[in-house]
Amino acid sequence: MHGGYLSIIKMIEADIEFEKDAVRIYTEFAEKVHDPQLKELFTEFATSETGHVNGLRRIVQSIKDGEHEVKFYCPVCGWEVSFGKKPEIRDQARCRMCGVIFELVETGGDYDIRRL
Repeated sequence: MHGGYLSIIKMIEADIEFEKDAVRIYTEFAEKVHDPQLKELFTEFATSETGHVNGLRRIVQSIKDGEHEVKFYCPVCGWEVSFGKKPEIRDQARCRMCGVIFELVETGGDYDIRRL
């Protein structure tokens, strides 16, 4: 598994399966319904859900390729704290809004931050 993203990848993969089921269901509805407007509506839904599947797959791939930025919301002020795309555990980053410094840690396969 890709360090720091264990829970996120599991959640996204579960969501991909949900979205794939939605594509299948909407496609079946579109095939069975006789009303042209409903057929068009279900077809649009299936197309939309297919876009969700593809988007989620791109996120997983960007994580696997090391191209997904590791960032958190500062627990002090709520601003983004970025550790970049390929951080190492124990890297430090300063919140650009409040100046607090955080260290990147890993807990149970997931990235987390610790205030220094």
